Amino acid sequence: MTAIDYDARLTLIQAAITAILEGKVQSYDYEGLSVTRLDLDWLSREEERLIAKLNRRNRGGVFRTAVPR
Repeated sequence: MTAIDYDARLTLIQAAITAILEGKVQSYDYEGLSVTRLDLDWLSREEERLIAKLNRRNRGGVFRTAVPR
């Protein structure tokens, strides 16, 4: 099984959002899925999901070891 590169996915999503908002393209292909201006809501939710995953990974994941005082 191949590890998912969330950093690369986030970069692609943000590029799609930027290209659509700037009017450079009418649609954008992302992993075999064609998204349009009407899909900006989905792109925004996917961006938030990926940012949350990256933040969680950078904090050490879901489970962290507590240090007793």
